[in-house]
Amino acid sequence: MPRTIFIICTFLTFGSVFSQGDFKYFPQEQIIIPACKSNPNKSECVYEYLKEQVVTFITDKKRSKQFLKYDKDTLKVGAHLVYGLNNDIISEKSFVAIQDKKLGKKYNEDLKDLFYTINIDQIQNRKPLASIHAFSFDFLIDKNGETIAYKHIKNKNVYSGGEVHEIPRFPGCEALTEQQARACFQEKMQNHIKTNFNYPKLAREKGISGTVYIIFDINREGKIENIRLSGEYILKEEAMRIIKLLPDMSPGTVNGEPVKVPYSIPMHFRL
Repeated sequence: MPRTIFIICTFLTFGSVFSQGDFKYFPQEQIIIPACKSNPNKSECVYEYLKEQVVTFITDKKRSKQFLKYDKDTLKVGAHLVYGLNNDIISEKSFVAIQDKKLGKKYNEDLKDLFYTINIDQIQNRKPLASIHAFSFDFLIDKNGETIAYKHIKNKNVYSGGEVHEIPRFPGCEALTEQQARACFQEKMQNHIKTNFNYPKLAREKGISGTVYIIFDINREGKIENIRLSGEYILKEEAMRIIKLLPDMSPGTVNGEPVKVPYSIPMHFRL
């Protein structure tokens, strides 16, 4: 009996990190809180305000003894805050963390309460997308008996405003919302693979099946580049041929500037 041939393409994964430093930042999303409303440099003011909140948190008498046991000379606290259109925190996409396993386990949840409840007046230059704000605080620890002081260390991750990330768009998906565009991209990719797929003759004859794992980039011009594959050689050839036939896309952007975005996709060949 003739074999039935299946090609299955499971969900694509968008690169979790848009290239940082690949674009020139221009102010796009700016948090405005009551304490900084009259300050000419609102982003710097927000950073300083949050820094002082962190210092107040870690120097609280209830926690000072625990931090005195910390045996390193520096302490790092980071926050990745994502706000929805109503300026409310999207908790499932946000996080706050102390860069120490023991302290983090004990205090990360309390730190979330501190950051997630910031009183925001508005976020300027709002686009109909989530607004992403990353903060990094480094402190030099000075211990003196039963007291502890924290000296802030300026780091290279200077907060200068938020970011809006937009995914690349498959032709025909350009006018959709971000969520719709993701579903559209998936559907278009599935159709592209089904339309262009030919199970390799030699693989069929030898009964070879398996999964090819594919990673590729959509560059700033929306072109497919840097294709990487792992899997059975014969199947990889077919997967490579199909990916090379993909059309040019509308590139992904950060604050309106085109950036390179990585994608990954497992392609399952089944006999």
